[in-house]
Amino acid sequence: MSDNNSPWGPKPGSGNGGGKGDGNSPWGGGQRPNRPQRPSRDNVIEGFKSRTGGGGNGGGNNGQLPEFNIPKWAFLLVPAFFLVSTSFFTVQGNEQALILRFGDYQRTVGSGLHFKFPNPIEKKTVQDVTNQRETIVGINNNAESLMLTGDENIVDINFAVLWNIKDLKSYVLKVDQPEDLVKSAAESVVREIIGKNELDSIITTGRQQYGGQVRERLQELLDEYESGVNVEGVQFQKTDPPAEVVDDFLDVVNASQEAERAINEARAYRNTKVLEAEGEAAKLLQQAEGYRDSVIADAEGEAQRFKLIYGEYKLAPKVTRQRMYLETLEKVYGDAEKIVLDGDAGSGVVPYLPLDQLNKKGN
Repeated sequence: MSDNNSPWGPKPGSGNGGGKGDGNSPWGGGQRPNRPQRPSRDNVIEGFKSRTGGGGNGGGNNGQLPEFNIPKWAFLLVPAFFLVSTSFFTVQGNEQALILRFGDYQRTVGSGLHFKFPNPIEKKTVQDVTNQRETIVGINNNAESLMLTGDENIVDINFAVLWNIKDLKSYVLKVDQPEDLVKSAAESVVREIIGKNELDSIITTGRQQYGGQVRERLQELLDEYESGVNVEGVQFQKTDPPAEVVDDFLDVVNASQEAERAINEARAYRNTKVLEAEGEAAKLLQQAEGYRDSVIADAEGEAQRFKLIYGEYKLAPKVTRQRMYLETLEKVYGDAEKIVLDGDAGSGVVPYLPLDQLNKKGN
């Protein structure tokens, strides 16, 4: 049997050279088989060429690895995309963007398309600066809602602060957590104003007045902190006594309202009577003034008439006296039903003058 069939390969000394020992021995004549050689770099390359069809002289690539031609400009796509995506940005109409360069403030830009250096050189912070924001204080929190009034009563209050951003730089850079600042400052201001006023006015007619005071004081406080916040309004949603005494307090409020109603009715009645008396007094005063003016005018007219008659009298005394006499008789007997008899009339003649009939015919 040929020793080429040995699983360990050809035995030493086999073939033309021959060898010692039994050809059937697996150890090749009593010797240990040779250790397998480690693959060298050249053997690996040759094996790769043979598997890819590039080994020897029979390959199509002359023993070279296949080449992939990638344009050099393709390597610029990734940085170009990164540059564009982080450098150009759009700000909406209700927004502003704050630009920081290595954490240092550079500028604030409004709506539109803008350019900045790519990250991490410059970073942007975009905020809505026009839409109204709301901060509510006192909802489901007794520590916030229960406040002490000026007359040492307790009132349960919750309110809303309406605000927006007026200075984005201060809002972002000068205040940490500006929303919490608005809430804390608003609660402090409300406690200050409630502590200066009485309970009755707080829960009845003072809501609008105190809301305006809180807005002004809160704006001053936030400006001192340089928060960049603009307070648009403060709305009191509830101003009630504590729940434990609300029923008793409502009785007090109702009694106060009833007393106020009675006072208003009394004032209305008083005003009505006063206006009527003032109107009657004005009427009497006007009548008296009219009578006075009439008497004065008549007196002045009579005096003027007397002066005219006196002037005529000096020119013709006899005629003037006769005329005055006749005018006086006319006034005296003008409306009287008299019969005049002339005692100097002759005998046989009835001296009768029917003045009353003449007046009737004249009329």
